[in-house]
Amino acid sequence: MFRVIVLAVVLCVEGIVYVSARRWLRQSWPDNRGIQILLAGLFLLFNGTLALLLVLHVRTTWLPSWFLYVATDPFYIWHGAVLILGFFLLLALILTLLFRLLRWLLHATPLIGRRLKAFERRPAIVQFDKSRRVFLRRSAYGLAAASFGSAAYGVYAEKDDVRFTRTHIAIPLLPPSMDGFTIAMASDIHSSPFMTKAEMDACVQALLSVDADVIVVPGDFVTSATEEVYPFAESFSALHAPSGVYGVMGNHDFFAADPDRVAREVNDCGIRLLHNERTLVTKGGGSIALVGIDDVGRPERASAYLRSALRGASPEVPSILLCHRPYFLPQAAEEGIDLVLSGHTHGGQIVFGRFGNVTLTPAQLFSPYVWGHYRHGAAQMFVSRGVGTVGLPMRINCPPEIVVITLSRSRVWQPRG
Repeated sequence: MFRVIVLAVVLCVEGIVYVSARRWLRQSWPDNRGIQILLAGLFLLFNGTLALLLVLHVRTTWLPSWFLYVATDPFYIWHGAVLILGFFLLLALILTLLFRLLRWLLHATPLIGRRLKAFERRPAIVQFDKSRRVFLRRSAYGLAAASFGSAAYGVYAEKDDVRFTRTHIAIPLLPPSMDGFTIAMASDIHSSPFMTKAEMDACVQALLSVDADVIVVPGDFVTSATEEVYPFAESFSALHAPSGVYGVMGNHDFFAADPDRVAREVNDCGIRLLHNERTLVTKGGGSIALVGIDDVGRPERASAYLRSALRGASPEVPSILLCHRPYFLPQAAEEGIDLVLSGHTHGGQIVFGRFGNVTLTPAQLFSPYVWGHYRHGAAQMFVSRGVGTVGLPMRINCPPEIVVITLSRSRVWQPRG
C-alpha cells in the first residue's frame, strides 16, 4: 500500500511538471514537435521505470556498484529535479489562485471593479503584463537548470558530506557524577548499494573519534534486504564505547524478509538491541535508564511498549528512550521519559528551506518532528538527520550527521577541569 501511495504522489507531481513543461516548450518553439516528443519520451521512460521498480519490488543488490552509479544516477537525478520543480510549481499555483481570487473579489465590487478594469487597459500595464509573461517563461528555464544542478549535487556531493552536530541537553534529575555524560548517535545507516561498506567504515571511525561515553544507533540498519545486514555488521563490529553501544529496530529493518536475522547479526556485531526493555547505563556511581522500543505503527502500541519496558523503574532515575520514529513524543512525555532519541525522517533529506522550527520538506507532511531539538511538557527529544538515504540517494540542504549530545544537570553546562 505504501508503495502505491508513493507512486501515486510521484506521478501526480510529475504530471504537473510535464503539463507545465509542455506549455513552456509550445510557447518557445511552437513549430518544433521533436522537442515535445523528446519531453514526452523522457517522462515516459523515467516514470515507467519507476512504476516497474515499485510494483515488481525489483531489488538492485545483485548489480555491481559501478553499474548502479553509471546507470541509476541519471534516474535519481531526474526524479529529484522533478520533485524540486514540482514543489515550486505547486507553490506558484497556490499563489496564482490566491491572486486570481483577490482579483475576482475586487472586480466584483462595482466601484473598485470599474477603476481596476480601466487601470488594466492602460498601455503601460498591458506592456508590463507581456513583459512579465516573457520573464516568467525564461525564469522557468533557469529554475529547471537549477533544479537539475541541485539534484546532481545532492547525489554526488552532499549525501556523503557527514557532519557533526553537537548540542547540550539539560536533565534536572541527572546524577552529579554523570554531568557532562556524552552520547553519540548515528541513525538511519541504510546499508545498501548506495551506502557501501567503505562509507560505513568511515562512519564508524567518525563515531569512535568522538570518545563518547555511550553510542546509540536508533534503527534502519538496512534498507530492505536481509543480506544488507552483513556489510553493516562487519563495519559496526569495530564500534565500542565505555558505557556500551545500543540500538533499536527501525521500520526498514522490519521490511527485510528475515528481520530476526537482521536483529541477530546486529546483536552479534556488538550493538545491544533493546526490544521493548530497559537497561541501566552507569558512570561514577550514577545511573541512567536507557529504554528501547521496536518500531511501532500506532501511538497506542508505543504507549503499551513503553509501559511494559518501564514497569518497576524508579522515578528518581532519569530515562532516555531510543525510538526509531519521532512521532511518539507525547506518549513518551506521558510515561515520564526525560529524553527521546530518534531518526527516521532523515531531516527531510530534500529540504527547500527552514524558518525557525519549521522545515519546508515533504517529510513535514508526515511528522511535525523533522530534525533537531523538541519539547513536550517535561520531555525533550532530539531527531537526527541520519547518515544514509532512502528512496532517492541524494540530500539537498540536509547533509547527513552524527549527533553528539552532552548531558548536564542545568541549562548552562560548565565542563569540569
